[in-house]
Amino acid sequence: MTTSQAVLLPLPQATDRHLAGTKAATLAALAAHGLPVPPGVVIPAGVFARSVAAAREPPGGLALPGDVLAALVEAVRPWGDVALAVRSSAIGEDLPGASYAGQYSTVLRVRGTDALRAAVLRCWTSAFGDRVVAYSRGVGEGPAMAVLVQPMVSAAAAGVAFTADPVTGERDVVVIDAVPGLAERLVSGEVTPERWTVRGGRAHRERGAEAALDPGSALAVAELARTAARLRGAPQDVEWAVADGEVVLLQSRPVTALPVAPVPLPVEVPPGYWTRESSHAPLPWTRLTHAAYQPRMTAVRNAVGELGLLIDGVDLRDIGGLEYLRIVPLGGREPVRLPDWAVPLAFRLVPALRRRVRECVAAIRADIPMRHVDLWTDEWRPRLEVCVATLRDIDLGLLDDDALERHAESALRLFGVGLSIHFRLHLALAMVLRQLALACRELLGWDDQSWLRLVAGTSVRSTEPARALAELAAHVAARPRLRRLVEDPASDVLAEDAEFAGRFTDYLRRYCCRTLSYELAEPAIDERPDLVLALLRHQLAAGYDPQAREEELAGRRAAAAAEARAALAGHDVAARERFETALSRALAAYPVREDNEFHTISGPGALVRRAVLELGDRLTRRGLLPDPAAAFHLRPPELLAALRTGDDLRVPAARRAGERIWAMANPGPASYGTPPLPPPSMASLPAPARFANEAFLWALDRILAPAPGQGGDQRVVHGIAASPGSYTGVVRVIHDETGLGRLCAGEVLVCPMTSPVWSVVFPSVGALVTDAGGTLSHPAIIAREYAVPAVVATGDATTRLRDGQVVTVDGTKGQVRIVR
Repeated sequence: MTTSQAVLLPLPQATDRHLAGTKAATLAALAAHGLPVPPGVVIPAGVFARSVAAAREPPGGLALPGDVLAALVEAVRPWGDVALAVRSSAIGEDLPGASYAGQYSTVLRVRGTDALRAAVLRCWTSAFGDRVVAYSRGVGEGPAMAVLVQPMVSAAAAGVAFTADPVTGERDVVVIDAVPGLAERLVSGEVTPERWTVRGGRAHRERGAEAALDPGSALAVAELARTAARLRGAPQDVEWAVADGEVVLLQSRPVTALPVAPVPLPVEVPPGYWTRESSHAPLPWTRLTHAAYQPRMTAVRNAVGELGLLIDGVDLRDIGGLEYLRIVPLGGREPVRLPDWAVPLAFRLVPALRRRVRECVAAIRADIPMRHVDLWTDEWRPRLEVCVATLRDIDLGLLDDDALERHAESALRLFGVGLSIHFRLHLALAMVLRQLALACRELLGWDDQSWLRLVAGTSVRSTEPARALAELAAHVAARPRLRRLVEDPASDVLAEDAEFAGRFTDYLRRYCCRTLSYELAEPAIDERPDLVLALLRHQLAAGYDPQAREEELAGRRAAAAAEARAALAGHDVAARERFETALSRALAAYPVREDNEFHTISGPGALVRRAVLELGDRLTRRGLLPDPAAAFHLRPPELLAALRTGDDLRVPAARRAGERIWAMANPGPASYGTPPLPPPSMASLPAPARFANEAFLWALDRILAPAPGQGGDQRVVHGIAASPGSYTGVVRVIHDETGLGRLCAGEVLVCPMTSPVWSVVFPSVGALVTDAGGTLSHPAIIAREYAVPAVVATGDATTRLRDGQVVTVDGTKGQVRIVR
């Protein structure tokens, strides 16, 4: 037996997963059946185990034995002068219940003995990374790592192929994403891949800016993937490359969390007029998220009652799996249309109306709206900060089942409390901001764009994560070696620079325990360190300077205030005092619109998500769920009951996953029912009650504004002017939070809507265009906080614009012009 045979395994012999790791063992088995797999050699897991045992504090002190390195150099010599791919092959990865996709290191383009040693050590070190430890929490095994070394293929095209549709669950299709050259451009999000679907013997190209395959090569990729799936006995996620005209297999693993077939839902429309609530729920909620948000209706009902508004609140219903909203009239029934002369009588004679009007007058005279703003600053925010931080820092893996149940219930209660405060603040802010808008319109003739200049840039807490990331970017920029590591997407900077890793981990803990989406099944920011690193690279490339931005916006505010005061110089003292009072109150209230969101929604939401994932992990290990993510298809009481009783939840989870898939494929109309009559004139109400109810309608219109309609010029997209300025740049269409990693610095972000947490990506954005929203919607406010030109409420920009187009966004006129 030669030296190389003693310490290495040739790939054809590496069929034992416990020696060679799952990745290498799978390739060895498929190669044995004749599939085209590049040659390879494996450093067995036992070598890693001996190195760990010899190191005092692994991963520090890990060393590749000299005899193993010498054998490795000898083994790769027959491949000639080619670059090598060095891949981790962990024993616990690529399994049906735990893919660990993207958790371990791969090093490409390795040349030379020193680089080969470093690449192997980097693969070994990745077994101790924070992400791997968190992902494998509770498994109870120490790290076990083999390393696969192969010659890199000279790829004309590469990508991934799924032998079942990962979105719909359809089994009779192969979905292929392809890019020219190596697949790392696809994995990093650098390019939008070409998409092919193959059904039977027919290949259909769906999209792609760059051509990578033709129909014949797409069919060849599909056949390779189907063969791998047939041999492995389950749908597969296959990595492939086309080299010298032949399709070769680079990796094959089970498709995890594959949805079941669509399950039709009944479409039962309740009485009344219902409109799609697409600003927060563009897709069907998962059952867990739907249950967590149930306190919204009570929160809104209490908030409108507190201010004495002339409605009972809002009703939210699932119709065909999608969320619809109805404004509930006072008393619950649509009022009859009264002649104008009868409206004042109704306000005086109908007991319910008379009582509400009296309550509204009292609330406005007591200045309840401004008291809520003060309560936020003095009591609510400090209390929520403590609660979020306390629950955030608990290690859920150390809790027993009873303690985990109590923790989950605490997180859900906190989420409900946050929702209540959130809506109380929203209604209060409508009243305060309406005062300034009304004063500016009546005294100065200003529109929304004009008065918003007085307050834009004051939402400092919502922009705090971006400022902290800028501080981290400055730390990186001052260290050339560290900057090179950060700017190289292929490097593992967290493993190679301990000081930076500490700073980065602290940033994630302090600013990233927040959901990116209102849907709790989607990852929180701290689960996307790759995205945060990409945003850091963007800040380095763009030289983002938050202080300069803040000074620019402060200058705009000062100029707008000076302009207003100059125009008011000829007015009487009462008019000037009215303006100054309204401005002072608005400057205190406007920032709360965005700043409250972390403490009331996204922070508590991330805590609920963490608890649900821990519940899902435990139930999966007990065979009660197919995977942890399936927990989001169940309601909290069902999960907690199963933790106690051991009930099998796999069937209901699969059924509800199928229902959600059906709802996605069968979107309902924009509305159901007959639109209600316009609200009656409020002219006869006492002034405070008239102001409050008109302010509510005013704010609703500016948050959920309808699209203005498009003109005849197909090269111009019309919307609402949301943030002033003009910018010309390349379009990047991103439909939801999962696509944020594709955004490059300076691009024009085109999306359906944004949540407040997207604030952290705005230093990377050249301009913003959204399908929905108004001048007081989240995307509009965030854009103004970063001085980013923005057009909102276009209605269909995400379908009319496409990646790679060059457009000019005019945030002053509300237009997007296609340049080329």
